[in-house]
Amino acid sequence: MKMNLERSFFAEIKVKMRNAKTVFFVAVAFATLLAVTGCGQKRGQQPNLEGVTQSITFSGYPMDAKGQTISWFGTTGYLPPNAQFASASDSPFHIYLQEMLGVNIAWQFPLTGADGNQALNLALASRDIPMVIFSTGLMTQSQLLIEEGTIYDLTPYLEKWSPAYWKLLQSNPEYDKAMKTDSGKYYGYGFFREDGGWNETYLGPVINKTWLDELGLPMPKTISDWDRTLRAFKERYGATLSFDWGLGTYGGIGGAFGAHAFGSFYGLYIDENRKVQIANIQPEYKNHLEQLITWWQDGLIDPDILSILTATQARSNALNKKMGISITTMGQLSNWIQDARANNNGAEWIGLQYPTGDDGTLVSIPGGSGIGVSVAVITTSTPPEQLELVMRALDYSYTDEGFLYWNFGKQGNSWDFDSQGNPALLPLVADDPNGVSAVMDKYAGSVWSGNTVQATAMIHMKNTPEAVAANDLWFWPNEAITAHDKIPSGLTFTSEEAIRSAELATTISTFVGESTSLFITGSSSLDTWDDYVARVKSLGAEELLSIYQAAYDRYLAR
Repeated sequence: MKMNLERSFFAEIKVKMRNAKTVFFVAVAFATLLAVTGCGQKRGQQPNLEGVTQSITFSGYPMDAKGQTISWFGTTGYLPPNAQFASASDSPFHIYLQEMLGVNIAWQFPLTGADGNQALNLALASRDIPMVIFSTGLMTQSQLLIEEGTIYDLTPYLEKWSPAYWKLLQSNPEYDKAMKTDSGKYYGYGFFREDGGWNETYLGPVINKTWLDELGLPMPKTISDWDRTLRAFKERYGATLSFDWGLGTYGGIGGAFGAHAFGSFYGLYIDENRKVQIANIQPEYKNHLEQLITWWQDGLIDPDILSILTATQARSNALNKKMGISITTMGQLSNWIQDARANNNGAEWIGLQYPTGDDGTLVSIPGGSGIGVSVAVITTSTPPEQLELVMRALDYSYTDEGFLYWNFGKQGNSWDFDSQGNPALLPLVADDPNGVSAVMDKYAGSVWSGNTVQATAMIHMKNTPEAVAANDLWFWPNEAITAHDKIPSGLTFTSEEAIRSAELATTISTFVGESTSLFITGSSSLDTWDDYVARVKSLGAEELLSIYQAAYDRYLAR
């Protein structure tokens, strides 16, 4: 696992943009599981708990279960130890979680550098399936997994054995809807952001204010303003528009042109008539590409942006003043600011509002409702007599005490209450020479994702005030458009829909990504746009949309 920049990128960006591919791998994994190991229940059969005596008598946390073990799997970017630690046995968060719960946890993670989807596939196809699996790609599969007897239907037990989580779901209809299948069965423990959209609109444009001031330029607001500023930065400083391409595709300038996608990854969105559409074949997306093509031809875009530029390289470019406008996350911005101060390079990085069209157009920016795409499920490898134990362990993170632990670590070790009764970091974290942003996940489990509610206060603590202000700027003026066009978390596919939609989405997204890069660099002429759209449609766009539309309609009807 690399430094937190790349983990943040993988865990929060790639997952959303490549979710269809994840679904496909998961679908294949479960097919392999049932065919190879033969260890699933018969279709439609759930483990029978009638007459089963549970392995604990619950009276609070920590539980009296230190002689029992829960096997717990997290895919790449989800709940792994901080990069400083070789394993969970060295990680304060993982060590103390066992203490807080009163049960042993056998953690399983992919090897460093391994593909998370393939690792999940292998875990599911193994003869020793973990009792708990926390990953993306499981939401859409939930109905199938219950029917195949691979995961528990939690409905009969949730209110009794996970009361804190049950209370959370009942407090928010959207939370509740996302954690149920179309047939109304509860299937897992989700990741939620305390303040919803604010925490989910965590990336956007940034600018080196020092250069603006030196050139006497106003803060750019429209696309034309961006064009003038980029040209001025190029002429005076030799700088280009540069950013981690993955971030730019998720949080770029598309919304200023009326587009609902921002770069080369294909994107689905909900239009004003509640119809699912492919953003990358709309006329507005073409208009967005025309601007990128112009900037590319005029040398205003970093030529490495489509190929080798990563979060680490973008950070280096910021430090070495090779760019003056970029698109990045709140956490990365914090690091850029700290780098500039430590090296005294004179750069003053601040948040920049998402650009509008010259007519004020801005139809979409990154965001969501605060419901994550990851979820923890309990597999039927969990013996019936240990189901309450596992459900109590998962419920802990939604209790008042567990919320504090998952977000700040162990009280008295990494944090304590201040004079106002609010959590405050102790010197162990606050004075770490690597910076709070880089070490917070040594002690907390919600930094990137987790089966818990992510605290806004934790996000404030781990970022610089300037980065928090940038997030305010990205979200609050645009609150109405952050989630209105997004595919909601929690869609459920039938087995046939899941496999077919994943096949189609993988093919279409690959073609869209390759074609977009060719358009931007001039390797393909935008005069062939109509042929490109026809090709996307020929790859099964109509069938893909019909599958998503059916799932979306069922979701709305829950």
